[in-house]
Amino acid sequence: MAGTFFEKEVKMKRVTTLGYQSARALSDPIRIKILEILSHKQMTTEEIAKVLRRSGHKKATTTIRHHLDTLKTADLIEVTKMVEVRGAVRKYYMSALRAFSYNVPNLEKHSKLIEETSSRLLKVLRNIHEDGKFITEMSGKDRCSLCKGDHYKEYVAIEVLNNALAKTLESKEYAMIIGGNIQGKK
Repeated sequence: MAGTFFEKEVKMKRVTTLGYQSARALSDPIRIKILEILSHKQMTTEEIAKVLRRSGHKKATTTIRHHLDTLKTADLIEVTKMVEVRGAVRKYYMSALRAFSYNVPNLEKHSKLIEETSSRLLKVLRNIHEDGKFITEMSGKDRCSLCKGDHYKEYVAIEVLNNALAKTLESKEYAMIIGGNIQGKK
């Protein structure tokens, strides 16, 4: 007697856009830690090694350089400054990707906020997909070979949202909002 004994609908919980290089770069937990470190301030290879050592990750400077090269190739970090020190060049790096290594909280108690935000995002996505330049640039792109869906348009729209979110998170206005919330909790 054969039959289905378990079936579950899986709902999407998050969206991440990653190219091959980025996915490869993020496959190492040390690189994710480096991204998290560089999300806070620009640092040199030696400074990164010291921070990693303090958190229990003893890595040689050459290993750190290899990780930095991989992250740089994937456009996840950038050189922000080069300084000449005793005839050598010291490079400072900063993350171009905000990395968080927290455990994901249970967001079920915030379902109303998620629903309201989802409605607002739907309007934003509609505006993106109805934008004349977007339509022109996306027309004629390949459809998914598996489902014939128009995932390239979806991908680019999500990248527009990601870029807009990153710009917003770096704004002075957002820093004031976060600062106000922190001050209010003290």
